This record gives sequence, structure tokens and C-alpha cells, in this order.
Amino acid sequence: MNMWDGHRKIIEELPERENEPRRAKTTTRESSSPKVFAQKDFTIPETLQTKKKTGTQLQFLKRVSPFLLLEFFLLVLFPYMIITGTGFTQNKWLLLFLFIFIEINVLFTDFALWNYFNGKKIIRIWLIEVPLTFLIIHFLI
Repeated sequence: MNMWDGHRKIIEELPERENEPRRAKTTTRESSSPKVFAQKDFTIPETLQTKKKTGTQLQFLKRVSPFLLLEFFLLVLFPYMIITGTGFTQNKWLLLFLFIFIEINVLFTDFALWNYFNGKKIIRIWLIEVPLTFLIIHFLI
């Protein structure tokens, strides 16, 4: 007995398919043709979706941190200390190099913390940066 005999028996029992007209598959080129859908020109300002200004403002406010505020404060404090001669030292060259050193390191630390926490744990970032900000200001003034 041939091993295909059992399969032939099963195949013979299956009913024949009726020859139905098959629809041709539509490709993406056919389905997106101008005949089927009217395409919009997205370069026209009327069809462009405009972003709300509040969304971009909130993104900026979410990124504000104590170190970023300290950067802007130090931009005012150091020139004031150099011009008036107040502060912990009277040496202008020391203040200039200290200004550059503190600005670079504070900015680098701020970016490092934001990248470490992926900008998601803002409260933890503030809890780390606020005491360090006050410590830096205390030693400078």
C-alpha cells in the first residue's frame, strides 16, 4: 500500500471550489491615487496644524531647575562683584576664573542630572539642586 493512498482519499472527499471571480489586490499606489482620495496640500497654512503656544511654554517651564536659575543669577552677580570689588576676594582675575569654572560645572551638573533622571523626576532633581544652589550662593556672598 502506498503512503499517499490515505491522502488521496481525503483529497477526493473534499468538495471542489467554485470558480469565483477574484478581486485584484489593491496596492498602496492604487489606493492612494487621486481618483480614490482627494489629497490635501499640507504646505498651505490653512491645512497645517498649529501648535498651541501654551504647550511650548509648559515645556520650557518643565525644564527650569535651580541650577538654571543659578546660572542667570551668577551672570549678574559676578560682574557686580568685579565692578564694585565686593565679595570674598578683591582679586579680579580670581573672580573671573572662578566665574568661568562655576558656570561650566553647574551647567554640566544640571545636564547630567536631567539626563540621569530623563527629565521625569523633577521633584528629585529640585531636591538635589536646591541645597547645592544655596551652598554655592552662601560661599560666594
